[in-house]
Amino acid sequence: WGDNQFTHAATVTREATISVPDIGQVVLNGLTLGQAKRLITDRLGAVYSGIRARRPTTFVDVTLGKLRTIQVFILGDVVRPGGYTISSVATVLNALYNAGGPTPRGSMRDIRIIRHNQLYQHVDLYGYILTGSKAGDVRLQSGDVVFVPPIGKQTAVVGEVHRPAIYELAPGEGLQDLLKLCGGVLTTAVVDHALIDRVV
Repeated sequence: WGDNQFTHAATVTREATISVPDIGQVVLNGLTLGQAKRLITDRLGAVYSGIRARRPTTFVDVTLGKLRTIQVFILGDVVRPGGYTISSVATVLNALYNAGGPTPRGSMRDIRIIRHNQLYQHVDLYGYILTGSKAGDVRLQSGDVVFVPPIGKQTAVVGEVHRPAIYELAPGEGLQDLLKLCGGVLTTAVVDHALIDRVV
């Protein structure tokens, strides 16, 4: 809009390209929306001088109209296992939310993403639940399988800690890791004395 005005709706092809009047085909594979906007603006700037002027008189905006959907399969110890049609930008957390999440018997530390019949990645939900971090979240692709295995080693923490609860420990984790999961000990705790009850 500005000195020149037109609106164009383009559908992204399977090859991740769009066709825009005056500039032809634009490849968007692997780009974020912000990167795609910069690329399209740069290409249009070669045709419309008002875009690149020191004081621009022509402006470009790029928005998403409709997202395609993908089908994924959520299996294992989840509340509602099965096939789901979800947004193409959905992640493991979105998929598990649709399936009701892991059951009490399901692991939250070892969610497995199976892609092309091979184990693609492990996801640990504790990072999201305890700290709010989505760093370990994985964007899904069509045909992916999200598998929730049975729960692993469990440990209950009671007493003078911030979050007394039952926690699932990942392989290799010990007492110090468990104390971090439960938020550490309270100031009223006697730190040189702890009782460990083990069921063999």
